[in-house]
Amino acid sequence: MEIIINVAREKIRRKMLYITTILGIIVVMVFSTDMGSLTIDGRLLNDYYVLIPILINVVNFLAGAIALAMSVSTIPNEYERRTSHLIWSRGISQSRYHMNLALGNALISWLSGIILYITLGVFAVVDGYSDMLGYIGLAALIMLIYTAIICMLTTALSIKLPPIVTGIIMIVVFVGGAFRNILILISATATGMGGTIIKRIIKIFPDLAGLSRQAGNLVQGKAVDLRVMVMGLLIIGTAGLGILFFRRKEA
Repeated sequence: MEIIINVAREKIRRKMLYITTILGIIVVMVFSTDMGSLTIDGRLLNDYYVLIPILINVVNFLAGAIALAMSVSTIPNEYERRTSHLIWSRGISQSRYHMNLALGNALISWLSGIILYITLGVFAVVDGYSDMLGYIGLAALIMLIYTAIICMLTTALSIKLPPIVTGIIMIVVFVGGAFRNILILISATATGMGGTIIKRIIKIFPDLAGLSRQAGNLVQGKAVDLRVMVMGLLIIGTAGLGILFFRRKEA
């Protein structure tokens, strides 16, 4: 637990939570602007009920980006500073050390995401939808799965790969997962062997778009597909196994 708290404190010292707060305020300001007379299903686009799925996608994407940025270099930096050798002297295994670092990244990512979700709550109250606050709180739980996927995958890769390589891979995975539905629609026009390969690659991406969609459905009172969340938890578990079993030669 001490390692987890220390990781969180270090991230806070780097002003990440302050940056998150500013991003949240910007999100509220941008989407509070007048959308004119644009409508969806007969409701104005600036109607909070219509807007909430879009806001959730934006907020989850920001939270995921923050999770990636905080996780990509945590383990490499610990080894570069030789902090790891202090840990070995205390009898803590490498697997436990890596997992604690991953959980520290997840903790601060969750705090950042919660701050962003608080802005959604403020937006709801301002627009007269305070009855949605409870559902927004439940939707934030799905955000925890969303960000944990990014944290755990990024941390697992960073054990074996240089930060720049991990970053490139995870940006592709993150963006691919966040826009998975759009990529599936685009790939539907692809034919032949190339099209088949593209479709299979897209299916490898974690369904981050699906998680955001379920969060939006939850707030709007629509049906929620629990399978998407279960698959997200399975990805977290798989990445967690990678963190436990991957080793660094520097140890």
